[in-house]
Amino acid sequence: MSNPSSAPRTAAYLFLIFFFGALLAYGGFKLYNKYGPSKTVVGEIPFGLEAGTSVLNGDAPNFKADVESLPVQAQAEFRRAGELSRSGATKAAYEIYDALVLLYPNVDAAVWGEVNTLFHMDSVSESMRDRAELLIGRLMARYPNTGISFYLDSRKSLLAGNLTVAVELAKMASTRAPSIYEIRLWYAELLHKNSNLRDAANECRAAISLSAGDSQRAFELLAKVYHDDGILDSAALVVDYALTQFPLSSELMLLRGYLAEYNGKFDVAEKTYQRILAFRPDYEKARRAMATIGEKTAPGKNGHYAGSSRDRAQVACDILAPLVERYPENLPLREAMGIAYTKAHMFDMARREFNYILKNDPDYPDIKSRLNELEQVRKAAIEEYNNGLTANLNRAVDSLRESMMPERKHDFSTKLGHYLVRYGASSQEFFKKYSASNFKQVKRFVWQESFYENPYHHTYTVVFDSLNRFKEVHVVVFDSASNSNHLGVAPEIFTRLLKQNSRISGISNNTGETDCGDGVVMDAAVWETRDNFEILARIVGKPAEVRMVRLDRNRLPPSGMKLCDYLPLLMEF
Repeated sequence: MSNPSSAPRTAAYLFLIFFFGALLAYGGFKLYNKYGPSKTVVGEIPFGLEAGTSVLNGDAPNFKADVESLPVQAQAEFRRAGELSRSGATKAAYEIYDALVLLYPNVDAAVWGEVNTLFHMDSVSESMRDRAELLIGRLMARYPNTGISFYLDSRKSLLAGNLTVAVELAKMASTRAPSIYEIRLWYAELLHKNSNLRDAANECRAAISLSAGDSQRAFELLAKVYHDDGILDSAALVVDYALTQFPLSSELMLLRGYLAEYNGKFDVAEKTYQRILAFRPDYEKARRAMATIGEKTAPGKNGHYAGSSRDRAQVACDILAPLVERYPENLPLREAMGIAYTKAHMFDMARREFNYILKNDPDYPDIKSRLNELEQVRKAAIEEYNNGLTANLNRAVDSLRESMMPERKHDFSTKLGHYLVRYGASSQEFFKKYSASNFKQVKRFVWQESFYENPYHHTYTVVFDSLNRFKEVHVVVFDSASNSNHLGVAPEIFTRLLKQNSRISGISNNTGETDCGDGVVMDAAVWETRDNFEILARIVGKPAEVRMVRLDRNRLPPSGMKLCDYLPLLMEF
């Protein structure tokens, strides 16, 4: 007879075993997280990996630690060079990286940045090529048999024309150092070249997450991969989002034009290509796209474009014509020929085939219906042609009218007071370009316009001199959503507008926070060329407001002015 107390005792033992087992497992998990392989946990980035995904660092060097050990100003230059490189401004990024390598030759992050920037430049001089070889050799010696060395070998293999070897080396690099986004993006490019589109998309998503969504090239490639795979809805979503982050990307705008064409929106496509050519007149892809509007076929098995049925009908005609010539008495063959001619809008040829059938066999099934159908298609085609001529004429008139009318809205290139009018131009010339209805005159020779783009309220003040010539622009942007004092850090509105203006005007000189006396501390960035001067500034303690002035450089004293001397000018309006 069994002991009645044995069952509870067994249950208690089992509970203790499971409890301590779970405790050991939890402890092991915590130890693994602390002492196991290091990894990067990605955040929530649109079109990236799932938020919280862990990516092993592998043998990737800690470039971030190298940068954080440098002076604050040098760290800022590193960040600026990285942003410029990721957004496609490779020449400006190269100049900054090259200066940083000279100043800090033992900081590998600078060498890595300069090498990758050189890889992405459209054209390099002989001295740049020699410089790249020197820096690549330095990295290969510093990191032998690592993801970095395999990546550099992959680059060299492709330059030598060996795609297969380049892909294998890139795969090894991605396995060894999976947390370096440049390596993942390079592997994605090679997979795309090798038509392995599904894996290429996965690598692009990893690159997007590991770059924190700051890599323009990663979004461009992901959109291109989806496009080439025929997943056009996904391509459109990527393009629409990425253009909000990188509005001057030629590749993304080109894809937007293609997608518009596939949907029959040829006017939209044409305007898109024209916009690209406005700031990149030598961009061959856009020129070719402009010359072939309406002729493109969407990739994938469901690809189509307007007029494709006529093209297929023409192919059918080319196939059937020799058969009809060989078997002229075969009436079904002639009927098929007539139908093909009808679809190809070759109406006289179609009528000849149907009349031949009617003459030789008046009772041939549906032959009279074929002739009636032919007439209906012919009338519809003529009407469509005439409507098309009218539409083209209307478009031409609208385009001419738009080109002659003043601008009423600001696009990206004219934001922050970047009016495309030369200094010294008359007010008549200015308002011929920009609609006077947008402005109100606030005093003599001073006009002002305002508009709101959530969450920012923009006010632009245009100043003419006593001879009514364009003199300067004052900009005030207010963040209606700001609710922080941002102590010790630049507020989001300032960093965002700084990045936006840098994309338009190029590299700025950042001043850092400067005490101007009377409790006023100013942080600013300056852009200066031979004939143009711009200063973007914020007052510490006013996180919701950014001010800017653009003026003719020749109006400033030859010796220049101190930063705080610009304060009255900035606060004038």
